[in-house]
Amino acid sequence: MKILIKQTIINKMKKYLLFSILPMFLFLLSVSCDRYKNYKLDGMWQLKTVKDANGNESQVDTVFYSFMREVIFSLTVTSDNSKSTLYPFYGYIDMPSDNKVHVLLNNISSDPDRTELFLSLSGWSSADITFDIKQYDSSNLVLFDSGTGNTFTLKKF
Repeated sequence: MKILIKQTIINKMKKYLLFSILPMFLFLLSVSCDRYKNYKLDGMWQLKTVKDANGNESQVDTVFYSFMREVIFSLTVTSDNSKSTLYPFYGYIDMPSDNKVHVLLNNISSDPDRTELFLSLSGWSSADITFDIKQYDSSNLVLFDSGTGNTFTLKKF
């Protein structure tokens, strides 16, 4: 009799766990995954080409972007004869939808000269910008800036 009562209690506990704790766990898992949906961009990316609105394409090999969760770091290398100069920029990213990425560079917005420098080096229309993601896979990323009409092709580095 005691064994039967214990078995009944164990079965009720299993049902309780299955119907109450498991859904809560699945909900928490889905919420945490949704918060960092820009994980797919994580990693180092090298800018390879910039295509302007007229279809003119420029090869680029000295601009790098690093995405890590909600942070972006940009590094542009310029070379003038024998002297190379590094221009670091950083900010924040968010993905308002699966096909858009919003970038806000925060270390230049209060300095108009630094903002102009970044925009001239990057080809972006703004330091606070939302790109359309035209293509994404594990090694390629194509971003479109509707402000300039420029298309940026990046390769995973």
